[in-house]
Amino acid sequence: MSTEEDLAKIREFFKRNVIISELEEVLRFKPETLIGIDQISGDKLIENGIETIQDLANIPESSQPEIKGILPKMINKWIQIAKVLEKAVNEQIKAHKKLLMIGLDNSGKTSILSIIQDKYSIIKSLLPTKGVKRERLSFFGYPIISWDLGGQVQYREKYYFNKPEIFFTEADLIIYVVDIQDPDRFEESSQYFTQVLDVLKELGEVAPILIVLHKSDQDYRKTLEWQKQVRAVKDLFNPIVEEYNNFDVDYYDTTIFQKETIMQMFSIALKKVSETSEIIENILEDFTRTINGKAASLISLDGLIFGSYQQSKTDEMLVNNTALLLQTMSNFHNSIGLIREKSLRLDFPLNNFTIRGEKLFEYSDLQIAVYLWVLSENPELIDENLEYFKQQLLPLIHLFL
Repeated sequence: MSTEEDLAKIREFFKRNVIISELEEVLRFKPETLIGIDQISGDKLIENGIETIQDLANIPESSQPEIKGILPKMINKWIQIAKVLEKAVNEQIKAHKKLLMIGLDNSGKTSILSIIQDKYSIIKSLLPTKGVKRERLSFFGYPIISWDLGGQVQYREKYYFNKPEIFFTEADLIIYVVDIQDPDRFEESSQYFTQVLDVLKELGEVAPILIVLHKSDQDYRKTLEWQKQVRAVKDLFNPIVEEYNNFDVDYYDTTIFQKETIMQMFSIALKKVSETSEIIENILEDFTRTINGKAASLISLDGLIFGSYQQSKTDEMLVNNTALLLQTMSNFHNSIGLIREKSLRLDFPLNNFTIRGEKLFEYSDLQIAVYLWVLSENPELIDENLEYFKQQLLPLIHLFL
């Protein structure tokens, strides 16, 4: 359920002049903001120590207060409404994945979140994040609450680590961003990373971590300098990861100039917190072996990788990069009025393999197509097994979304 859908259902409980922008604030509103509680009754509730909707919800049914001028059955009704609201708000908040974006100032954390939300126009004017910026967003149907922790030294030293339980608890996922083009700050970044792991260990938190080598721009990636900086970062961070060996840590490189790198990074990150994704990948593995294939990926036209299986890293790169190129071409053809093909194929006769994409289904209200991409030396086996594969996979995909 999207943020607007969340808020729309909650707004039905409130008077029209009440502005609700965040779910978390709802339970802090005065009782009189609810439909059915007038100003006079609201004042009487406050006089009796019931200052918020949360206070109403906290009243046990067995010890309902007596308030002069308000019928007991009305108080009971308001308590029940407050309890329903509390349950609805807490369930919706719990359904959101808590994402921590951590890294030094100017590493690119906020710009990554802007790309996810298609807010390209604001990137040039972004100012350093002051303190913590919490934001509710949706990534391919995944409800997320991002906590963007400003990386300036004053916040790191005097804010986050003084009350770490406020920031670092109950995180589902941590993305630690490193500016790969700023080697002068690699050491500082690794020290900050160590502090973060220290706090997580003390709090008993074990959220998966993705170290993002950001600003790996396309032209820069082709240089020896980029390779040198990647090695330098890993030489600093790997010993730290090994020391704190109870954390699941991976690396990924991104750039705001290639949205697909950020979309794929988030796909990989969210797969770490999705049990359904693991099942999907097991089915992909079974399917790939059945058709004597080398790799398979399930990728939407807007870049979400639902799952993948491959025999080697090269096979994975071949499938995913070819899929992205062919899907971009398919989008172009569709934009000029052509009917979208259900099957896309690229043959490599000299190398004796085929990469083929089969449209399986569409998801979301935008009807975004999702393709199964396979690298195989026996593409004819795909047709023989595709229907069985779809029967296994589609129910899981619906759960995943």
